[in-house]
Amino acid sequence: MKTQLTKIAFAAFMAAVLLTACSKDKDEVEDNEEEVITTLKLTFTPAGGGTALTYQFRDPDGPGGIAPTTDEIVLAPSKSYDVAIEVLNETTTPAEDITEEIAEEAAAHRFYFQPSAGSNITVSNLNTDGNGIALGLASTWTTTATATGTIKVTLRHYPGNPPGKAAADPIDSPKSGTDIEVTFNTKVQ
Repeated sequence: MKTQLTKIAFAAFMAAVLLTACSKDKDEVEDNEEEVITTLKLTFTPAGGGTALTYQFRDPDGPGGIAPTTDEIVLAPSKSYDVAIEVLNETTTPAEDITEEIAEEAAAHRFYFQPSAGSNITVSNLNTDGNGIALGLASTWTTTATATGTIKVTLRHYPGNPPGKAAADPIDSPKSGTDIEVTFNTKVQ
C-alpha cells in the first residue's frame, strides 16, 4: 500500500512539473515572438524647420527573394536633424507598424547607431525607455564638414521578464539579439 501511494504521489508530482514546464515554455515563446521587418524608415527634420527628408531600407517580400534596397542618406553640412524611426512589416496588407510595439516594449528594445570614422555625423539625444535607458526611436543627428561614409543602424531585442537591458550594454551584448541591422551609405554635402 505504501509503495502504491508513493507511486501515485510521484506520478502527480511529475504531472505538475510537466504542466508547469509546458506552460513556461509557451509563455516564453509568446513573449519572444519575432516579427518580420521589411522596412526601416528614417525621417530627418532639420532643427529650426525646413523640409523633412526620408531615407529607408526596404525588403518588401521579406528575407530571401528580391534583393532589398537601401537609400543613401544625404545631409547638409553643419546642421542638426531630429530623426524619427519607423519600422514596418510590409508582407501583410495593410502593412503592420512594428514601431508601436517597439515603443510599447521600450524596456526590451534599443537602437544602436554606428557612424563610420570620417562620416562627420554624430548621433545623440536618443529617446529613452521608462527606466531612462536609450531606446532610439527618436534622436538628433548632427553633421560637420562635407564627407562620405556609412552609418550602421541596429535594433536589438532584450528578451526576458523583466528584460535585462542596461545603459552600458554594448551592441554585441549576449543579453540581446539583433532584430534588424542596416548599413546606410552617407554623404554630407
